[in-house]
Amino acid sequence: MGPGARLAAAGVVVVALVAVALGAGLHVPVLRGSATVVFLFALLGVAPLLLVRPMPLARFVLLAVAGSITGTIGIGYTMATVGWWHPAVPFAVVVVLTSAVLASTVLRDLQQLRRRERRPAPAPLTESVRTGSGRIVLGGTVLGLATVVVAAVTHVGDPVPAGLFGRLGIGLPVGLAVLVAAAVVAFVRGRAVAVPVVALGLAVQLAQAITYGMPTVTAAARHVGVLEYIRQFGRTDPASDIFQTWSGLFAGGAWAADVGGIVNAMTIAAWVPVLLAGVTTLGVGVLAAHWLPGRRRPWIAAFLTAMTGSLNTTYFSPQSTGVLLVVAMLVLATGPLLETAAAVADGSVQRVLRPRTVRLPQVLAIAVIGVVLVVTHQISPYLAVAALGVLVVFRLLRPWWLPLVVLVPAVVFAALNGDVLGRFLSLSAIGKVFDNVQPPEHDMTVLPKPLVTGLAFDVPAATLVLVGLVAVVTVLVRRDRLHWGLLAAAASPISLLVATNYGQEGIFRVVLFATPWLAVLAAGLPLPAGRWARVGTAVRAALRPAAARYVLAAAGVTALVAVGAFGQTALDWNRVTTRSESAATQWYDRTAPKGSVMLLTGSGNAVPGNTGARYFDVDYVSREALGPYPSGTGYDPDADVSTLTRQFVARTTATKYYALVAAPMGAYDERYGYQRYPDYERLADAMASSPYWHRVWSSGTTAVYELTTAGMRHAAS
Repeated sequence: MGPGARLAAAGVVVVALVAVALGAGLHVPVLRGSATVVFLFALLGVAPLLLVRPMPLARFVLLAVAGSITGTIGIGYTMATVGWWHPAVPFAVVVVLTSAVLASTVLRDLQQLRRRERRPAPAPLTESVRTGSGRIVLGGTVLGLATVVVAAVTHVGDPVPAGLFGRLGIGLPVGLAVLVAAAVVAFVRGRAVAVPVVALGLAVQLAQAITYGMPTVTAAARHVGVLEYIRQFGRTDPASDIFQTWSGLFAGGAWAADVGGIVNAMTIAAWVPVLLAGVTTLGVGVLAAHWLPGRRRPWIAAFLTAMTGSLNTTYFSPQSTGVLLVVAMLVLATGPLLETAAAVADGSVQRVLRPRTVRLPQVLAIAVIGVVLVVTHQISPYLAVAALGVLVVFRLLRPWWLPLVVLVPAVVFAALNGDVLGRFLSLSAIGKVFDNVQPPEHDMTVLPKPLVTGLAFDVPAATLVLVGLVAVVTVLVRRDRLHWGLLAAAASPISLLVATNYGQEGIFRVVLFATPWLAVLAAGLPLPAGRWARVGTAVRAALRPAAARYVLAAAGVTALVAVGAFGQTALDWNRVTTRSESAATQWYDRTAPKGSVMLLTGSGNAVPGNTGARYFDVDYVSREALGPYPSGTGYDPDADVSTLTRQFVARTTATKYYALVAAPMGAYDERYGYQRYPDYERLADAMASSPYWHRVWSSGTTAVYELTTAGMRHAAS
């Protein structure tokens, strides 16, 4: 990055701050809120990085975003922990400091431009965009993203059974096809490869955020509840639950929401994953460049990571944030290996690879990120330590004590909150790796699951297994310390399964933290030699060399994009919260008396419960807690409503009884074999006409009911 690029980065920050001021002054909530979130989550770290020596653009973006998230979480968590919640004060301080830093760096860079001093060599990404192929790649990427955005903007609405592709129609595949074409040109020509790779890494999340306006995973709702709790009470209650204890991300989001005047924080939960997905993809490419040669291989690793990551959907969650911060820490801790000469026993000189020693500024940055990671996620710090420890053992990292910089704060924080953490740990699970590796089970299934439900997990899983096999082949072919060390780093997350099943989600977290390492190894697969080289020569002879490269690149990129897009969107119908369902639970949180309980007429996994600050005051009861779903073909919705009402009141004590009917519950029940969707629609009709329930709120496909006096008498009879 020369002075021009640094001036452009400073200009982006200035534009964001001006947008915040204009939004507040002109009373434009959307402008104020969006600019505030962009500044705090993506641009807060730009000014400090402008003070250090120039670096490649990709590395700058990664560290700027990681620094922004770290700073936002650190400030928000500090305010919430000490109970001093005055969001405007630290924001004003941050703006003043940012302005002062920008003023000094802008003057410096302008002086460099005026004196026409010799500029540093441009980063490969910047240089490659200046060529003809680079311009084609950049133009194609912009056109592809624009097509996806236009398709999403013109088809805003709730999820449909066919997923995002069914919702957006032809616009989404056309946009992705243009992005694929740009990526193919980039890979073949070796120009601006990072641009389409990062775009493909975030394209689907961007389309989902625009189209649905809601998080793509219902679990994000409870995170928003903690966020709203902090906003209302100005503090956390660490002893109450694990989310309040490890509340770093939620406190940071609460700070951004209050400063930005955002009324519905679900919008933060919908849009932050777009940033996380894109920058994590970028970060893997930057990390892979430490060990993979050339312009293509590091971004092949980033591409593989992004396209096989749907087993762990990126959403507003501590683990998604944790992955990005861990990648940033690894980038700071590692670097290209240095080739040095060393004498051996016979007196000859042998060339050996040695790691760079991490300098004090990087150590301090790792320590700060590590502390923020410790208060954000329970397992990310330990998995980061496992990876760092493996790199130390294989002499790919030094100094040896660097893992302790992350481990010590994590252990101390866990010890201070042992009473909370102990509720989620079981001594009986320790050492039972094969039991802990089991994924979640759906015990109440009474119907066959649709094919799409299994394929949404099986196809990405099979692709990831293939990537893992290629990674192992790379290690067996290379057989050197570097590749054995990277393979051990990929296996290091398995250490989680030694201690816990992590709520039957341990296998998914292992996959989440192992995938980047496997992708790096797979991207390092040596070119074929011997017999396989002759096969490749025969293929190239059948086609013109240039055509062969384009055909092979197009086939590989298209297949992986199809896998990634399918895995991310196939279950939108049952996994994405609708706007009306979210509004219903927020209404319930605001208005229901303390001690109220809401009956969920379908699976609780499809309901954004606990989205408000009063999530300790009101409760939910999922249908699964009241007994098995009705089976067979003779479904009677009126009898089902009668039975549910009686069981609900008999098994709960409440100041008021409510019930929620929403389409996503019916979709979830059908996709997991609990109940047919047409039967759920009949249940919804029966609720609407039942004398036991009175509708008190409705919108779209969602309705909230309150138990009537007749319903109470029926339950008591």
